[in-house]
Amino acid sequence: MKNFGFLCILILWGCGRDPIPDPEAVVLLAPDNLNSCTTASRINNLERQVRFQWIAALNAESYELIVQNNLTQEQFSSSTSLLNAVLILPGGAPYHWFIRSKSSLTPVSTKSESWQFYLEGDSTTSHFPFPAILLAPANTITVSLSIENNFLFQWEGNDLDNDIVSYDLYLGTEANQLMLEQEGILGMQTTVELISAETYYWQIISFDNQQNKSESAVFEFQTD
Repeated sequence: MKNFGFLCILILWGCGRDPIPDPEAVVLLAPDNLNSCTTASRINNLERQVRFQWIAALNAESYELIVQNNLTQEQFSSSTSLLNAVLILPGGAPYHWFIRSKSSLTPVSTKSESWQFYLEGDSTTSHFPFPAILLAPANTITVSLSIENNFLFQWEGNDLDNDIVSYDLYLGTEANQLMLEQEGILGMQTTVELISAETYYWQIISFDNQQNKSESAVFEFQTD
């Protein structure tokens, strides 16, 4: 009889509910990454209507679109159960956007890749550079220094006019107190001497030949 009761417990335990799967990330479709948005509709002299599109994500019931103006840092958002959304945005500025996949079955949401595009305005003579994409060191990692305590910083710069002329590297041990470490960098990498066992934050400012500029994200890393 005892064995029978133990067997019943095992059966009930084994028949528990399956875990609820988290929604997966969507695949972005449009506007194209690192390109000019050519499908926007003109609303007036200042604003354009932009349609965003993506591919459905597994286990997702709804989606939140987040768009940010890279110049003003102003954010725009839209929630939908469809695979597209329309926003009216100020023209003449670079933007980045991503999608959060959501489900009513779980509080977990999943963020997609972040894409960048340029939204044309009236009489645009020069495009602002896209914010630099930070490559090395990656965010929240620990890096090893050379024998001389040097590290090679690397990033990717993009501009629709292909007229980026230089970059400034900002570095600091506090995220809100970055200092200019090197200015007028002509390439997309530079070597800096660092201190071992320290937490750093870094950022790249891109300049074009019209002195338009853009700021990258701020990444954190540690030295071993």
